[in-house]
Amino acid sequence: MATLIFKATEKCNSNCAYCDVIHKEQKIASMPLEMLELIFIRIDEFLKARPEEDFNVTWHGGEPLLLGPDYFLKAWELQEKRCPETKSRISHQLQSNFTLFTKEFIEPFTRLGISQLGSSFDPEPHMRGPGPEIDSEWYNRRFMKATGLAARHGFSWGMIYVVTRKSLARAREIFFFLTNLQLSGGVNFNPVLIYDETRQHLAVTPEEFSDFLGELLPLWWEHQTRYPIVQPFHGLKQNLRKGGRSLGCVDSGECAYHHVNISPAGAASHCGRSSDWGLLKYGNIQDRSLEDILRDEQREQLLARNEILLRTECEGCRFWTICHGGCPLDAWWKHHSFAHKSEWCEAKRGFIERYFEPISGLKFEPYEQ
Repeated sequence: MATLIFKATEKCNSNCAYCDVIHKEQKIASMPLEMLELIFIRIDEFLKARPEEDFNVTWHGGEPLLLGPDYFLKAWELQEKRCPETKSRISHQLQSNFTLFTKEFIEPFTRLGISQLGSSFDPEPHMRGPGPEIDSEWYNRRFMKATGLAARHGFSWGMIYVVTRKSLARAREIFFFLTNLQLSGGVNFNPVLIYDETRQHLAVTPEEFSDFLGELLPLWWEHQTRYPIVQPFHGLKQNLRKGGRSLGCVDSGECAYHHVNISPAGAASHCGRSSDWGLLKYGNIQDRSLEDILRDEQREQLLARNEILLRTECEGCRFWTICHGGCPLDAWWKHHSFAHKSEWCEAKRGFIERYFEPISGLKFEPYEQ
């Protein structure tokens, strides 16, 4: 299934300490309705040419709720108008900071079929919030109010927690705080990704992230039924016990022909980070179909990466099927080449070998090429 990372706006009402988007030069604030209509025309073309496939639209940003409820209602109207035969094969998801979520969004979200909401949160003061001082009290009040509203109206919601240096001394406290929020969609722990010198005080090493997860794993493993789905623990268990492959895009090794990022001006790239860095630019949705964008020859280097890594840095690694060398963009940041594994592979290896296998009693078998 193809996934459109849809950034109809890159504006944001928060100034989160580790976010890059708010510092990005924005040539166009929000996508005009004429461009929005073209998006649905392109999706309809794509689905008609591929009658066996579905299509996922992930509303991202910036903060997509800044578009307002009327914009989402217009999106539903344009989908009805431009995708009359294919609309049943289009799914919508949304990633938001929740601070602008009100009852006015419920109808347009319901019409679009948005039933799951993704967010992120940090109880650490002055990490998430508006203004130069990062007003976390304002952010937290609005976040909690919105999650209650979402739950009352039947929306499932989960969150990403970004592990920073400030998190390392409070691992257990953070775990209990987040798992007591009554999340229906669970929580995913990810390492912070820092790409400039001014915020290195927030950065963590792969080993530190591995140890952070290692401190939490016994809490989750002993009381799995009490806590919601916690990643990466739940996914690793599923992969071992049931042969599942609950892998995110960074670990799947399959992003080459399945993802496209569209900016407010219609510019197409591979993902949010590739857009920010000026990499893997695929033209503009005004000039190219989604089929052309998803078959751009630049994508071949991502597909070839799997073969290269299995002959070089990942040869003989028994964790290949749950890692695939990690995110190609992480490799580019360090090596200016996609043909390397991510440094975060070492975090996964260290966590599994030092913590997950000994505590769970489960073991990854060697990968056979």
